Order: sequence, then C-alpha cells, then structure tokens
Amino acid sequence: MSDSAQMAARARLFEAIEAREDELIDLIARLVQQPSVLGNEAGAQAVIAEYLRAGGQEPDIWEIPDSLLERPGAGNSGVPFAGRPNVAATLAGVGGGGKSLILNGHVDVVSPEPLANWHYDPWAAQIAGRRMYGRGAYDMKAGLAINMYLARLVRELGIPLKADLTVQSVIEEECTGNGALSACYRDDTRYHADAVIITEPSNGTYTAAHVGVLWFRVEVLGQAVHAAVAWKGVNAIYRMLPVIEELRALDAEMNQESHPLFEGIEHPINLNIGVIQGGDWPSSVAGACAIDCRLSMYPGRTVEETRARVLAAVERATERDGWLVEHPPTVTWYGFQSAGSEIAPEEPLVRALALHHERERGTPLRPRSGTGTNDMRNFMVYSDMPALCYGVSGFGAHEADEWLDLDSLVPTTKVLGAFLLDWCGVAAQG
Repeated sequence: MSDSAQMAARARLFEAIEAREDELIDLIARLVQQPSVLGNEAGAQAVIAEYLRAGGQEPDIWEIPDSLLERPGAGNSGVPFAGRPNVAATLAGVGGGGKSLILNGHVDVVSPEPLANWHYDPWAAQIAGRRMYGRGAYDMKAGLAINMYLARLVRELGIPLKADLTVQSVIEEECTGNGALSACYRDDTRYHADAVIITEPSNGTYTAAHVGVLWFRVEVLGQAVHAAVAWKGVNAIYRMLPVIEELRALDAEMNQESHPLFEGIEHPINLNIGVIQGGDWPSSVAGACAIDCRLSMYPGRTVEETRARVLAAVERATERDGWLVEHPPTVTWYGFQSAGSEIAPEEPLVRALALHHERERGTPLRPRSGTGTNDMRNFMVYSDMPALCYGVSGFGAHEADEWLDLDSLVPTTKVLGAFLLDWCGVAAQG
C-alpha cells in the first residue's frame, strides 16, 4: 500500500479514536466495576466477550486445562480453572504480507484490602477531574480495553490488515501467569504471532526487562503446651525466626549481584514475607508456623537455581537450631514459578514502536526494567515470541486509591493504533 494510503488509514483511525473516546472510557469503567480478583474473573470476561460480539467478532472462549500445570513456567494458584475462561479474538489478515500481532492484557486484579485505606469505592470507577479511581483502572483494565477498542475500530472502519491481529484477555497474571501461558504455548498451537504487545501501564516507557519470581511457603513444626508452662513447649513462631533471618540474608546477597539492565535501580531483587500464620490460641504455645514468601531473580537466572538458593538458606537456618535439625522445615513451591525476560533494543518490535511513540508523543521511547514480573516472559521465554509492555499512565498499582490518567488514553491508543497499522500492514482496497 502506498504511503499516502497508509497515512489516510491512520488519519481515519485517529479521528475515530478521538471521536469515540467516551466508548473507551465506558468500557474501562464497566471492567473496573467487575471485581475480578482471583477466582472471580468470569464477570469481567463476560464484559469482554460481549464487547467483541457487539463489534462483530465471535470470541474464542476457553478454560485452561489442568494439564497446563505440568508445563515449564506454570504455577498452581490453588483455584480450579473451571468457570474462569480466557477470551480472545482474531481479525484475520487479507492479501498476505505484513506481520501478525497479538495485543494481550490480563483481566485479574489484586485485592483492594484493606478498604479503610481507600478514599474511593475500589469498584465504582469514579471519575474525579481527569482521573478514574478504582482497583484495576490503571493495572490493567485500561490497557485491556484499549486492545479490544482498537480491534473493533479497525474492523468497523473497514481497514483491511495484511496480517492477523489477535486480542487476548487472560487470567492469573497476578499470581501465576497461567492465562497467558495457555494462550501462547506453542505445543498447544493456540496462538502465535510475529510480535506481542502487552498493554500494561508503562507511563510513556516500555518494559525492556523484568525479573523472574518464585512464590513459596516454609512450614515449621513446634510442640504445643499450655502457656502456663510455656518453657516446656517449643514455640514454632520462635523457631521460624532463624529461617526468616537466613532468607533476609539471601535477599542481601542477591542484591550484591548485578545485571546490566538493572544498574542504578535501588534494591532490584526483593524478598517479601507476605503472610505469616502461627499458633491457634493465645494461651497455647504455637505448635506450627508458616510463612508465604515471594523472591525475585534477574533475567537469565533459572527457577531451579533460585529454588536451590532458597533451600540452602533454609538449611543454614536448620543447622543453627537443634530442634529444627530433628524437625526440619518443609518448603512448598506454588504460585509464580517463572523466569525473567528481556528484549533487545534492536528488535524490530522495539524499533517500530519507538518510531510511532516519538512521532505521536514527541519524546523518545525510554526503556525500563521492572522489579516485578508480568506476562511478557510467557511469550519470550516459553514461546519464542518477541514481546514488550507499553501502556497508559496513572498511579497506585496494588495500592489504595489506584487511578488512571484519562488524558493518557487517546495518546497511548494512537501510538498503538499507528504501530499496528504499520506492523500488520494495510492491504490495498479494490
């Protein structure tokens, strides 16, 4: 297609993006109003499926098979897959040529608790000024809505793409990544494309790298007795203390190591002891204690070697305590069990997106390295597809009073729209 015709298609798309901004905001609000925490994603996925159908696309709706849990990179959230589907749709390319593209987003959100910290109803999608407040407004229902909105506009405007454009709404990004893994696993031949953009919020940057993440539980057994003779028992909470100390020492050790894409970032590797449970009665010595932890690792480090370092830390704690030598702690792996990933700046995907970002936003596209994980790894590491994250602006992912900057919607959508027309190509119309 000629440059002038390509420009004409972009102009038509941009005009529609601006004219129908309210439609995009309404879709985001309807998604935020669905409290799609782990196990409760069906309502939000129904909104996605309805929107696709209303735009003339029949969605592909499927539940993740239990067999996925045996795949590398999968993790067990403990919640059955039944009733919590993935949703996708493909706008088929015509005429050949061009490069195929997946626009991916996750529908699940983290808990808004404690609600006392919020000044806005986390499920109301309340707009104040040019901010929309709500759990998931920023992370990442805005990006998810943009994907569906762009596919609908391209179809309704009759812009013929040369290559396939697929949009995906997946579950469990916040705890395992199983949704994206199911969507892209090549052995299942479900979806494959020449590039993937995950429209995670990025505030005018793109994610060039992110860490890998492990979730694990450590359990310690004590000996319960009445508190009146506490000295006769073995308090499992106290016996957990050397384990915590050794895990924190491992955190410090791993932060002494380096990775070129994480230079200048304060404390890039993070251990978080997010949950502790110990004992069951104030007047009983705690007979058991468990901690649930999250530990990250640089791209290039494997799940297996990081697990080995955790086990070695627990073993060091065990050697410090005679009781633990006789009653060794147990370690269970669950949730995230995934490597990090990185994309080179010379990748055609990065260079093409940077071109359109600078053209539409007037500033160079800067890379960022994420100290959290995202679904980018599922495409990069486990399915050999180049992928990055690029999306809207806002604040408060996983925090109270999370908000989306509504002024970032149209500019972000234009960048992605211009990119997809260029990447997929626009076919000649007879």
